[in-house]
Amino acid sequence: MSNKLGILVYVDNSDSMVEEFSWLYKSAIYSGVLQSSTIIAVCHPEVRDRLPSDSRILAVEKLPFASLHSEWNDYKFINSVGSLAEQDVLNVCEDFDVILKTDCDTFVTPAMNSFRPSALCFGFGAYAYEDSVRIKLSECSRRWGYPHGGLHNVGASVLGPSEMVRNYLQAHMQCCDRLLEEEFKDFQGEWPFWSKQVLTMYAGELALRQTYPQACSVGFLDHFTRADRRLGSDVLHIHAWHTDSYWSKHHFRGGKYSGMKLEDIDRDTLGGYCHWLAAADLDQVKSAAAA
Repeated sequence: MSNKLGILVYVDNSDSMVEEFSWLYKSAIYSGVLQSSTIIAVCHPEVRDRLPSDSRILAVEKLPFASLHSEWNDYKFINSVGSLAEQDVLNVCEDFDVILKTDCDTFVTPAMNSFRPSALCFGFGAYAYEDSVRIKLSECSRRWGYPHGGLHNVGASVLGPSEMVRNYLQAHMQCCDRLLEEEFKDFQGEWPFWSKQVLTMYAGELALRQTYPQACSVGFLDHFTRADRRLGSDVLHIHAWHTDSYWSKHHFRGGKYSGMKLEDIDRDTLGGYCHWLAAADLDQVKSAAAA
């Protein structure tokens, strides 16, 4: 399976996430990425029958991590870290040369087909713009004995050689546990300052320092859904962030774009690409991919 790609994603039992999974799935078809890849959907058991019927979707059923570990009961964001770092999921990932760990509300592009990562590639996060947060992260690094090269705002998505991604995912969960115990056991904080709300993002940065601080690139993934940027070979992956600018997933769900015809959407822009894939049905996507 030379350069076989596994797209690893967590799917909970909410209607919105099931819908978002369809966006990722349709983008993998339209871009051609799914021809040489498998989507590894770690999903709530209630969701299994709601996913598309496709041999290229490998479902791994799991109850939410937070529901099984009392210390995480009040923090649902841990599900997309803890559930993916469990050994049975990592064993599945061993069958792939390359792993893209990402979120459901993302879109892969044709540029992913020819990209061959030699190390870990990330998107940008947005959790460490305050000096006080950067100072706290540096303090954790020093206390834990990890090198700190000044890199902050590491994104949630990661693409790289399978072994490196698997090692990173395990370290990510370990850092989540340690942050909970040492920093947030009795402290909530408030965003955008040091806050439990973004604990998993902090842990991702610390896990990178623990594992591959000199073998990573930030900015390859999680591009914004902008209408003023054209798709190109430097855009591998787009993330439907919370935004009011076109294309906004919230405005899409609210019906703001309902008057736009599919044929009028510019698929060559990042915003239009995501809009068209979200709005088109599966048969339309397959027909366009085959054209």
